[in-house]
Amino acid sequence: LTHELKSPVAAIRGAGELLQEDLPAQDREIFARQVVDQSLRLQNLIDQLLQLSRLEQRQQLDTAHACSLMQCAQNAVDALHSHAAQRQIALQLQGVDSTGPWEAGLVQLAISNLLQNALDFSPSGSTISITLAPHRVIVRHHGPGVSPALLGRLGERFFTTARHNGERSGTGLGLSIVTRIMHLHGGSMQIKNSAPGMEVTLDFSPQS
Repeated sequence: LTHELKSPVAAIRGAGELLQEDLPAQDREIFARQVVDQSLRLQNLIDQLLQLSRLEQRQQLDTAHACSLMQCAQNAVDALHSHAAQRQIALQLQGVDSTGPWEAGLVQLAISNLLQNALDFSPSGSTISITLAPHRVIVRHHGPGVSPALLGRLGERFFTTARHNGERSGTGLGLSIVTRIMHLHGGSMQIKNSAPGMEVTLDFSPQS
């Protein structure tokens, strides 16, 4: 956590110190944008930590209403449609619906986190597919994939891998949140390389 906080805090401080000087308008705009961008990065980190903390304190689900995997997936796709369009990435939802005693808000959060992760790794012009099967949601992207030796670490807090442009960004908390959500549902998350890209399956079937 300390490592994740140091970088944006240092960037904000450096930009703030430079903004105290007499700078050309163009430079001021660059440093002001840096302050905003790094502040958003910090806010995202805080939000994800709070989400994970709340999930770890949860012992049971709100299953008063039946949950539709198709509706949750559609809501997640709709929420990220504009972001995907800006990246020229298509989101393709297909398959058959399932309903069950799941908490819709958490299911949607899990799918959203998988889609956000897929968007981070997908090249422009590609397609992210969301395929529904009985009690399952399968998200596949066509990014670079992950070394087989690192697959088992995906879902660890703050563990990140390089994006398609070679940069390392993000908090590594998104998949940790998904892992906790699946644990609460008595389900599981499986990740595998799909040559090209990666395939993540959320299985809501009770684990034996």
